[in-house]
Amino acid sequence: MTDEAVQTPFTPPADRVEIGARIDALMPQALTDLTELVAIPSIADERVVDPAECVRAAEWVREAFLAEGIPAELTETPDGTYAVIGHRPAPAGAPTVLLYCHYDVQPILDEHEWLSPPFELTERDGRLYGRGSADCKGNLIAHLAALRALRADTAATDPAAYPVGFVLVAEGSEEQGRASLDRYAEANPELFRKADVILIQDAGNFANGVPTLTTSLRGAVDVVVEVSALEASLH
Repeated sequence: MTDEAVQTPFTPPADRVEIGARIDALMPQALTDLTELVAIPSIADERVVDPAECVRAAEWVREAFLAEGIPAELTETPDGTYAVIGHRPAPAGAPTVLLYCHYDVQPILDEHEWLSPPFELTERDGRLYGRGSADCKGNLIAHLAALRALRADTAATDPAAYPVGFVLVAEGSEEQGRASLDRYAEANPELFRKADVILIQDAGNFANGVPTLTTSLRGAVDVVVEVSALEASLH
């Protein structure tokens, strides 16, 4: 291979250039949305935050996806929190994509350790800070931006707005590790069987500006270990 061949710049396909331009144009709206969602202290722990704040976040998510043509409702899960569940049927012969995300966030712990208010989206050195700005509210906003870029100028209510169908699952207590969505899925398998593929936005990228496809995820296991010993020393 010649040096000239190695240095030949890559020319992306026209459709990729077009979708990239749409996403660039949508970024101001995405930042506005993220600012609004980060401002809601949706910590799914009634000892820390009034549960009404999580409901407020769930309602925000429902309205945002409804505006993009995905009918959604708040559905109570076994631990008492609400998942936002939605479904838009696929066009004839097209697959269905399940969009997963969660709107709840970790507690902020000591607010005095934060360099900026935890529930106020703040830019520093080209990066955005705020509780949930990355995990997982920023990723939730990525779903919305992708939907907007995909349908372009087509009305969200137009049957031809999207080439695929969608199932939406926006969890409300992922950070608490209660497995509430697990139990909901076991009780409602028909919802998840609609999906041909699952897109989880609760992940990062390899480096800033480098698109990354994660193909496997780690799980979590909670265990209780009991240790019994003799009441007295024994030789």
